Amino acid sequence: MQEQFFSESGKPNVSQPLFWIHVNQQWLQVASKLERMDNLLERCVNSSLCLPEKPKVVVGLRGATANIFVDNAAYRDYLFNTFHISSNDMESAAVVMTSVSNGFPVIVIRGLSDLAGGQSGQNGIQTFGSLAARNTANVVVQFLKELKRKDLYPSF
Repeated sequence: MQEQFFSESGKPNVSQPLFWIHVNQQWLQVASKLERMDNLLERCVNSSLCLPEKPKVVVGLRGATANIFVDNAAYRDYLFNTFHISSNDMESAAVVMTSVSNGFPVIVIRGLSDLAGGQSGQNGIQTFGSLAARNTANVVVQFLKELKRKDLYPSF
């Protein structure tokens, strides 16, 4: 489904069909440097519950945002095979559309907490959601430090 995008050009709002939104390339370059910072991410929720592998920062993949929680492996696979979407969330659309429609740069930094139906048994969001949130916060803080260091904060 295409979203209706309203430009900040100063002209009367006229909707423009929009399917993909591209992130700010300078910000993407800054984010790509975070891929090498393994120390940003924690592996364990507590002393007895850890992920089977160390999490990692991955940059440059496509994400989708929609008003549904995906807990369906077939639909997740369809999104990947059809659109090369590696993650799906319910939150970033509002931030992205608001930023782009007001002419501000934008990038989405997500922490994945579950396998969108690819797990055996119950969805892991209740188990690993807090870990994903902590790891995302760590990456966002480091990203903001890098933006400041490179003097790439947007001027409002």
